[in-house]
Amino acid sequence: MIREGSFGPAEAVILLAISNIARFFLPYPRSLAEIGGTAAWLTLPGGLVIALAGVYVMSVILNKYPDKTIIEITEEVFGPVLGTVFNLVTFSFFLAVGALFTREFAEAMIITALPETPVSVVTVAFLAMGLAGAYLGIEALARTSRLSYLYVLGGIALLLLAMVPQCDLDNLFPLLGRGPLQIFGNGSLSTAAVTEIILAAVLVQAMGGAGKFRSIGFRAMLIAYGLGVALMVTLSMTVHYQSLAEFTLPFYTLARQIYLGRFFQRVEAVFVIIWSVAGALKIALTLYGATVSLTRLLKLPDYRPLLWPLGLVMFIISLLPPDMPASGRLDLIILRPFALIPNYLIPVLVLVFYWLRGRSRRAGS
Repeated sequence: MIREGSFGPAEAVILLAISNIARFFLPYPRSLAEIGGTAAWLTLPGGLVIALAGVYVMSVILNKYPDKTIIEITEEVFGPVLGTVFNLVTFSFFLAVGALFTREFAEAMIITALPETPVSVVTVAFLAMGLAGAYLGIEALARTSRLSYLYVLGGIALLLLAMVPQCDLDNLFPLLGRGPLQIFGNGSLSTAAVTEIILAAVLVQAMGGAGKFRSIGFRAMLIAYGLGVALMVTLSMTVHYQSLAEFTLPFYTLARQIYLGRFFQRVEAVFVIIWSVAGALKIALTLYGATVSLTRLLKLPDYRPLLWPLGLVMFIISLLPPDMPASGRLDLIILRPFALIPNYLIPVLVLVFYWLRGRSRRAGS
């Protein structure tokens, strides 16, 4: 049994919500503008519906095995061979997310604050923070998110309020942008490709058990997607979608436009600090999720010895993309579709196999 510690529902909701909104500080909003046009913000409500359905399906599975995580449940339902294959998919997903986010946050830091610093140095700094957080454990990460969320939300609120004078409602029209099929099909699937559903299922015992999973997941998704909608609406009203699709870091560009008087300028430096905190938490969470998933798969008593080799693997993978645009393309083309497998496809298959096995047992008796 891995000793993970425990934390309350409030810390769990905040931890998952901050992890979710971290993607909006990267080039991801630009991808939504390319998909939805003027209706980029409408891709998020459709993604929220899919995410809530994913949380519900996962809660049904976890409630049938209240003393286990999704790693043990998958192996028990599918058997040692197929279950191991599916669990390796989950492990690979966490590792890929952590590596790609590390590279994107490192590139973002170079663009915004450290233009002369080699990307490897910034990557090592972010991974060092991730390793330290993962080594201290999920309880320490949850407490840290509880302490830092006011600064993150305060920074977002300041950004939204400061942009009100520059908003133009006409930028939201036509309301359906590139069309409903593009928005509620491709766009909603892209925004539903999150990390937090499968991550919460791996951490379910530390969060208080299967009985609290549904309420925690629902609240975290509602908060994260609500903030995402507010950010995307403000961004769309401030910058026309054709210009938005050309920005590498849309919200950093937005923060640089804040001017609230002669003595209140260049506040983007404050946002860089806030976004770095969210990025470090995201990297630590994904590294922790990958390490704990592999530990449970190998049935080891402690996850910490695996942190250092997995951190090195994550560092090597993060350096493979040649630049920031390549990282963004990998995120959009490969990682987003890949995220649908552990978050939605595998849980649905687990539920179907559980139902079929129960039906065969009833027929045999």
